[in-house]
Formats: sequence, structure tokens, C-alpha cells
Amino acid sequence: MYARVVVGTDGSQRSLRAVPVGSRAAASFGCPLELVHVPAADDPDDLDLTGVRVARGADPASELIRLVSETDPPGLLCLSSRGRSGLAEVVFGSVTAAVLRSLHAPLVLTGPALQNPRPRWRRLLVCLDGSDISASILPVVEAWARHLDLAVRLLHVGYPIGDPRTGDVDVPEEERAAERQIATAARDLEAAGIAVHWSVDEHTEVAVGINERASRAGVDLIALATHGRTGLARLIAGSVASGVIRRASVPVLTLRPEQLR
Repeated sequence: MYARVVVGTDGSQRSLRAVPVGSRAAASFGCPLELVHVPAADDPDDLDLTGVRVARGADPASELIRLVSETDPPGLLCLSSRGRSGLAEVVFGSVTAAVLRSLHAPLVLTGPALQNPRPRWRRLLVCLDGSDISASILPVVEAWARHLDLAVRLLHVGYPIGDPRTGDVDVPEEERAAERQIATAARDLEAAGIAVHWSVDEHTEVAVGINERASRAGVDLIALATHGRTGLARLIAGSVASGVIRRASVPVLTLRPEQLR
């Protein structure tokens, strides 16, 4: 399914936390793992790069994308959302953001709340919001679920609806669309022989609601499509996707759809 798994790091402990996730992906897909160092101005003089490729040049993000795009089948890229503190964190964080803006292929991200990866991935939580962009992750989900024998849980988290004083509920059309989308996606995945559960949750903070459901369901991965300017490319902003990454105790499988080129 993938020619190799590429893990980009800047040598820091925070960025290296993506390595066990990349190793798990490589073992799961039966392909080699390759480490790529993203240089920074404050790299230690004694940094050991034996056996590690270095993303040289002025645009390390393009080098990372090239490494996963030049093969057939393509590679899978795995990155931490942050690297070292100070200037190096800005550099590495900007590389991750640049990859998110330009890579139209699956990308695995790890955040600061990541816990030790489980020995095997079994359950995948998929976030949908009723839009075509959010649904673009579904072919990737189906492929991963088939290849890795994953159980899938589809989730939409909406804001609380109705007046708690009267119990009156007025469901907006976008919420109805999300429910229709999630029910249709569940039927399609079940028809493909994949075990599926789905739910619609309410929460005043969507990213918190997603991570709470992930914790309750004991999932091993979270999957979502990014939404261009309002998605993970704005790592510093308080978007839903970046909020999921910051709080997720598991890796997050992301995709920036082709229609956002």
C-alpha cells in the first residue's frame, strides 16, 4: 500500500516521538521506515545523523513531500506538530504547516499529548461535519480499515442545540446534513465488510468533544480531512483540527483534499 514510511524530525525529543508511530505504520503496512532530519540553526555540533537522510536546501517541506511522492506506490509521511523549543520549534512547526498546505495525500501527525503507541492499531475514529471536504477522508479510511482490519467509528460533534429551559429543539440544516452523511458513510463501509459504529455528539468545543469520544471509545487513531486555510495549516490558530492534534493521545491521520489545491 505504501513504498515506505518517512518520519521527519529535527532531532529533538518532541519530534522523535513520531518515530514509534512511524515504526508502527511501517510494520503494519510491511514497508521500510526512513528517518529524515530537518536542519535548524541551533542543531548541536555532536548530533548523530548516521543512517539518517538530511532534508537539505531552503525548502525542507518540499523535500519531505518529494520523498513520499516519487515512488509508486507512494510513501506515507509522519511528523510531529512541534520540534525543539525556541527558533527550532518555529522552523520545524513551519515545515509541518508547509507540508499540510501542499501535501494532498495521507499524513500522520503526532501532538504533545501523544501517549505510547499501542502494539497494534485496531480502532479508528473518523471525524465528519457534513461537508464534501470532510468526506474526502473516507476512501483513505476504507483502504486503511481493509488493509489493517480496523474497526471504524464515525463521529460528528455539533454544538448543543435547543433551549435547555424549554426543551425546544430547532435542528439546523447543516446538522441534519451531517447526520445524513454519517449514516450514508456507515452503510457504505458496512457494505465493504468493515465493522462500523457511528454517533452524533454535542459539545461546546468540538475538538474537546472529539478527543473525549476518542478516549471513551479507546481508539488507536483519529482521522480527519483538513479544510485549507481554516484547517491544520494554521497550526498556531485555534481551529478544530489543530485543537484535536494538541489534545490527542493517539496519532491523527489527516488529508488535505485535491479540491483545495
